[in-house]
Amino acid sequence: MSQVACSQSGTETLSKAYTSFPKAIDPQCRNGKARIFDECGDQPTLFTTALARANSEGKVLLVEYGAEWCIWCHVFDAHINGGHGEFRYTYGMPQDPEVRHTQKMLEEESGVESVQAKTLRDFVAANFVVVRIDAQYAPNGKAVLTETGARKHYSGGLPFIFTVDGRAKFAANFNHDTAEKRRDTEVNWYRGYDRTDLLQQLTLMRDRAKAGTATGTGS
Repeated sequence: MSQVACSQSGTETLSKAYTSFPKAIDPQCRNGKARIFDECGDQPTLFTTALARANSEGKVLLVEYGAEWCIWCHVFDAHINGGHGEFRYTYGMPQDPEVRHTQKMLEEESGVESVQAKTLRDFVAANFVVVRIDAQYAPNGKAVLTETGARKHYSGGLPFIFTVDGRAKFAANFNHDTAEKRRDTEVNWYRGYDRTDLLQQLTLMRDRAKAGTATGTGS
């Protein structure tokens, strides 16, 4: 059983199986609270740097527009990085994003999760560069949505995950409704993704980005 700690204290370097941006978080940014989003930097510059890396490696840029308080942002990060079994997430609430809660969650395993997790992790590493664009505190995160043409596909929830083609134009977005796995009982609370659905959607999102045609949702 693997354990994924999705918001570890005392670390600024972001170690991932895949290539991701930001590469590191400035510990001086908002007292070093953030772990996966750059809450102070210029978001269009971050996006442009990540796109250049994706193009140079022949990969597709996968954009995650989200925030540190967003639990599903951390869930997505853990799953595409190969996490399975036991997870620990630190997150907040949109109405009070500064307050943090940490919760351990156990996946109900059937015996195939470790294989599925590795397959998903390897697929993401081979096909994508991931960039996280901050929606909460960075001054110009929405500019990335506008400049890529993704804004008209954005319904307002976080995370909003989409791909762009090599010219930075919107290609397809992720449909959370079909992929989410959740338990809402107080003693067995869980948030996760169906890895088969997630892999299928990411494959379509990659293909549509490579084809250079904007088609909306990945499912």
